[in-house]
Amino acid sequence: MPQLCTYIDRDYFEMLVKRYHANAYVKSFSCWNQLVTMTWAHLTRRVSLRDIECSLRGHRSKLYRMGIGKNVSRNTIANANARREVAVFRELAQRMMERASKTSVKNDELAEIGSRFKVSGFFAGDSSTIYLDLGRFAWSTPQRGRGGLKLHTLYDLLRHVPTMALLTGHEERDQTFLEDYPFRRGSIYMFDKAYVKTKSLNHIDKEGAWFVVRLKARMAYEVIRDTSSWDTATEENDMRIMGDHIIQFTNRWARSGYPGELRLVRYYCTEKNELMMFLTNNFILPPLIIALLYRYRWEIETFFRWIKQHLRIESFFGTSANAVMIQIYIAVTVFCALSLAVDDLKFEGSLYDFSRLLSTSLTEKVWLRDLASQFNLDDEDTDKDVTKYGVVGTLF
Repeated sequence: MPQLCTYIDRDYFEMLVKRYHANAYVKSFSCWNQLVTMTWAHLTRRVSLRDIECSLRGHRSKLYRMGIGKNVSRNTIANANARREVAVFRELAQRMMERASKTSVKNDELAEIGSRFKVSGFFAGDSSTIYLDLGRFAWSTPQRGRGGLKLHTLYDLLRHVPTMALLTGHEERDQTFLEDYPFRRGSIYMFDKAYVKTKSLNHIDKEGAWFVVRLKARMAYEVIRDTSSWDTATEENDMRIMGDHIIQFTNRWARSGYPGELRLVRYYCTEKNELMMFLTNNFILPPLIIALLYRYRWEIETFFRWIKQHLRIESFFGTSANAVMIQIYIAVTVFCALSLAVDDLKFEGSLYDFSRLLSTSLTEKVWLRDLASQFNLDDEDTDKDVTKYGVVGTLF
């Protein structure tokens, strides 16, 4: 556990604690103790405050070394989650995402596209709703009979880590905060139809970035010129390009938001038996690449599924808004810490493999590098050992 926490920027965390006076009047259970305890709960899949307390009680002699403190009760954890400043954990999560965005590239195909067409980054933007029971979370705004929060996220498709995470009520539209996103010059951002807002798209263009979004139905436009060629009528990866046009909005409101020209790529996806149309302000990339980039947008859905299944962000240890948001932001911090550790240790398994391996050794005095090395043993050496002792092969 202490080794994993070395990937968390503690100096920055303590600076945040001091800035927001989060440790004021605290005698024994500091913000750092709270962070480590909640990290334990995420990694070991605890289901309640009583479960956390019982699991830690069996390791009482190791708690101080682990950074949790001496004695931890469920009331202490509940009070800390309900009263501590959320901004401390939100800004720590953002700091961890910035550090994780410097890990090694994991998508070679996108890296090759970026190198060829001088694109510095590829990002997918989307949100995921975390539903809440209105009976227990009465502070949540009702929407279709239930409460919830929305996790707005930008996801780095090259490195498989989030670069932005913002919690709002689930009644907020996806496009509301789009102009506040940290867009990077020379990067491409993929969004679905919910993010089509011409003023925000114009903001991305002015920031020197590119976007690829789905065209909403009934959006009025005119074709300025047709740039389709015979080369675009090729089939690759179950996709067929049906057209490549330069367009301009004709609706007064849409045109006032984005007065410039845009590119419209039309392609037919045989998997879904559907004609899809994309808007982009990039006039250089081939149309097949535009279609391929949108396919990669679905990797952010994999991230949402992973963090919901393997960390605790759908069932909560407290019912206050403060406790829920702290738990979610700590989950993002834990995900980034795991990604940093996997990259640093050159772990050859998946992030899930590493999290499961780590969860069984949090209280052990063993080096993470040794665990990773044992996991990374070459399969060929294993096969040789098995054959050597006669388990595989013949004896004569």
